[in-house]
Amino acid sequence: MRLHATMTITVLCLLLFSGRLAAASKSFGGGGGGYGERPAAAEPPPEKAYVNAPEEPATPSSSDESASSSSTTSSSGSSGGGGYGGGLDPAGEPENGMNQKAIDDILREHNLFRAKEHVPPLAWNETLAKFSQQYAETLKGPCKPVHSTSPYGENLMFGTGGITWKTTVDEWSNEKKSYHYGSNTCDPGKMCGHYTAVVWKSTTTVGCGRVKCNDGDTMIMCSYWPPGNYDGVKPF
Repeated sequence: MRLHATMTITVLCLLLFSGRLAAASKSFGGGGGGYGERPAAAEPPPEKAYVNAPEEPATPSSSDESASSSSTTSSSGSSGGGGYGGGLDPAGEPENGMNQKAIDDILREHNLFRAKEHVPPLAWNETLAKFSQQYAETLKGPCKPVHSTSPYGENLMFGTGGITWKTTVDEWSNEKKSYHYGSNTCDPGKMCGHYTAVVWKSTTTVGCGRVKCNDGDTMIMCSYWPPGNYDGVKPF
């Protein structure tokens, strides 16, 4: 799915902080920039870094604690879901790359919405974060919401103004108001794929990236494993 931003067409535009947001989600089984069949597993499978419960700070696992510490304290670079450069957004999160606050907020917001649907929380995944950051870098001149051909689930957002990780995940999740679980359908002309990707029950990990584009806009990307959004399948 793709949604092109405009300041005048309210159906296609979300106005926040005097800026604009536009989102795109990947589906599997047709439409949305996805695939016609279930993708093969990644080789090797993505590895979990740590889990962040909805109301608790993230706690790195012993195997990733050292790497996570060194990457999230870096003040330059924007790869791998850890290092960051450039300025900060209104929430104190990097406009390029990740810091620990951004990671905590991403997990917290995802897991708050997942808890509402009684599905397990997500863990942060450094493999997915590195991929998301690297792919987002390819979209930054200028920002264009073009999906990758990876085997991962994927949500994109680009916009201007006060875009933060909280507003991004909240806007994805607020698509629930257009989704009808009983018939597994979305209201005509609306988007629901970002919400279903956020709450997909069999998804266990997420990793994200962010860049400030050459035109001053912001591109945000989250990747999910295992992927969801299979046509004809309910999210939970």
